[in-house]
Amino acid sequence: MGYYAGFKYGSGVLYGIQTEIYSVDPDRGPSPGGNRFVITGSGFDPRLWDDTFVEPTLDTAKWVDLSSGGGSVYTGPEHLRMSTGSSAGDVAGIKSSATWGNVQCEVRAILATPMSYPATGSIVVCRFCLEVDAANYACMYITLDSTGALKLYCESWVGGVKSDEMRTQVEWSLGLCTLKILRWGADLYFIANGSVIWSTVKFLDSQAYFKITSENGDSDYDVNILKVEWFYYRTFVIFQNQPVHDTVVVSNKRVRGIVPESRDIRKKYAAYEGIVDVSAVGISSYTSSDAYEYYYVKGLKAINEIQFDIGLDIINDPQLETPEGERRGLGGGY
Repeated sequence: MGYYAGFKYGSGVLYGIQTEIYSVDPDRGPSPGGNRFVITGSGFDPRLWDDTFVEPTLDTAKWVDLSSGGGSVYTGPEHLRMSTGSSAGDVAGIKSSATWGNVQCEVRAILATPMSYPATGSIVVCRFCLEVDAANYACMYITLDSTGALKLYCESWVGGVKSDEMRTQVEWSLGLCTLKILRWGADLYFIANGSVIWSTVKFLDSQAYFKITSENGDSDYDVNILKVEWFYYRTFVIFQNQPVHDTVVVSNKRVRGIVPESRDIRKKYAAYEGIVDVSAVGISSYTSSDAYEYYYVKGLKAINEIQFDIGLDIINDPQLETPEGERRGLGGGY
């Protein structure tokens, strides 16, 4: 069956061909990870949710217009543009018609130079959310204040209460950026410009949709500097709850990437040796049980003073290891 034999039903559920793993190569590697993997299977390359927003009107099969007050959105040669209008409380934005469980999606945005700044407080230039409902959502958002400073925040809300947040905001800048949100079960990862900047385990695993908005809050200020070039659904791979967010999709039957570090039950990195499950999230989610084995590599072990309450350190830096065939010793050349 070909990929295009699949079809949507209801809220973005795809029937027909589904994601499946046939093989993981290699099937073992060192606990610090870093080795390359290739996974073969099917259903790795869904494209039906992607949008570059170049059509004359918003694709209502994929999106719902959330704009309120004086807010508006429009698409075309400049992709998705938003304008909140100049009255306080105005919002411009869209949300996806489809909902997902395990998912990773990305927006590529351009923040243009504003003609002026809000008189007081700050406004939200871009808010990217994974939302179950009004009381349960997670988002990363960029604010602009009266001095022209841009800052990026990440937070999650459960039951109408903020369940977690990034402790320090990130200084941001105008121009091009990519923002991604990955959810695996109740775990969330926030990725900005290719790097994981924050994660939390304090969320839900219920079906959720994505939202993109600009908001002027309490300011009489028209937020109109955001351009969204694309919204992409991104396939990802999991090695025993360790996500590979930048998996490369070679085709609908093949993906590749870099094996992540192992983690033990206390989430200590590179501390696990043993067999783990490997999962892939493409058109659907699929888990291959006991598909990969981590093993420890030999390294220099140093036991620190117990009275200082410092435990055992395992150092896996090859520069600190004596190469095979070389004389052992710390000085004198021997």
